[in-house]
Amino acid sequence: MSEREMQNPQGLQGASAPPPDVHTPPPGASLMNALRWVLFAGLLVVAAVSVSGYFTSMHEGQGSTKSQKQARYYCPMHPTYTSDRPGECPICGMTLEPIPAGGIGGAASGHEGDVPGLTSVHLSPERVQMIGVRTALVEKQPVGARLDLVGFVTPDESQLKRIQIRAAGWVQELFVSRTGDDVTAGQPLLTLYSPELYQSEQEYLIEARSRAQRDTSTTPAHGMGHDDDGANSALMRLTLLGVPAEEIARLQRVPVAVPRITLRATVNGTVLERNVTQGQYVAADVPLFTIADLSSVWVLADLYEMDFGRVRAGDRATFVADALPDRSFPAKIEFVYPTVSSETRTLKVRLSIENPGGLLKPGMYGRVRVNGRAGSALMVPGEAVVNTGEHQYVFLARQGGQFEPRMVWTGTEDGDRVQILKGVAEGDTVVASASFLIDSESRLKAAIDGMRGPGPAGNAPAPAGHRH
Repeated sequence: MSEREMQNPQGLQGASAPPPDVHTPPPGASLMNALRWVLFAGLLVVAAVSVSGYFTSMHEGQGSTKSQKQARYYCPMHPTYTSDRPGECPICGMTLEPIPAGGIGGAASGHEGDVPGLTSVHLSPERVQMIGVRTALVEKQPVGARLDLVGFVTPDESQLKRIQIRAAGWVQELFVSRTGDDVTAGQPLLTLYSPELYQSEQEYLIEARSRAQRDTSTTPAHGMGHDDDGANSALMRLTLLGVPAEEIARLQRVPVAVPRITLRATVNGTVLERNVTQGQYVAADVPLFTIADLSSVWVLADLYEMDFGRVRAGDRATFVADALPDRSFPAKIEFVYPTVSSETRTLKVRLSIENPGGLLKPGMYGRVRVNGRAGSALMVPGEAVVNTGEHQYVFLARQGGQFEPRMVWTGTEDGDRVQILKGVAEGDTVVASASFLIDSESRLKAAIDGMRGPGPAGNAPAPAGHRH
């Protein structure tokens, strides 16, 4: 070994070492490779979990379908909740009910009735008993002969008198100035100044004087006849102008014409109308007073079309005025008017009632109870009919706890019963009590069915992950 080698053996060794390898990985390459393997392993795990989840969901879907087939109870308030055992709904606490044979939507698969917004509902026997449902048969029953009508008092038209004169003039004195005053026959009502009547009286007196002169002369017979015709025509004119008989008698006793005439009442009665005031000018066509004898009055009552056949002239009736609830007035149906009002669809019936002491005043209202003619009709309890103002309907009770809404048209009422004209048949069973509770459940079920939309009733749509 040379001296240099001996002096620097390490340097010699370093000088003779081979050059670095060009394929040696750079720093950090091992860490990157490890990270890639970790990511690859993670992807494999995710794929395995997804495949396992898919098959698990398939198995769960099949199990859910199997469980759904085994469900035997459901919540009426929340039909999407079902159970294979009885109990209570965890959402609302309502007692679960058995699923009908046709499924949860089976009740709606049949006839839905014809009432908008309602549908058939199913109630368990326990539920029916709990809400107190009672039923009644639709059957033909006699409609009571008694009929209650609304009537009002009016003057007897045959006892009305109008005081009127057929000549124009001015009212100088008015002795009866208030409507409602009672007057007696012969009582002065007013004095009238009338130039027309004064002239007619003058003509009458001229003819009377001419006749008196003729009686003392030797006028030929044919002339006497002519004068008699003139006197008779003047007297006829006074009569046609409405001059009272007592005024004409005065003219015959005292042959002096006066420009004033006194009008007197012709009957005993009450002044219902006064169409004149003191100092007023009145024409020949103005009725001055209307006087009614109220010792007897009429009562007019409204009879609806559905009751036309139950009332005839001659039927006995009783009138009770609202102002005199403790007093009844016996009467008979005197007349049934032949025309029907186009506005109220009623016709009038008339009663004539004796009115001693004038207790009944024109315009009074009251009740007319008629003992009419009985008939038979389909009747149901009044509670069975639900009246919303727009529709009238009942709930038909079917077998198996089914209740179906049905539109009806009603007729007359007889006590606590209602006549059914159309909608149900004899022998049908209707709900007679708790109809409003069944109505609420029917409306709720119809709303839920409407929100679920078309499709198998009672089946909620499957989640997206369960579709295949």
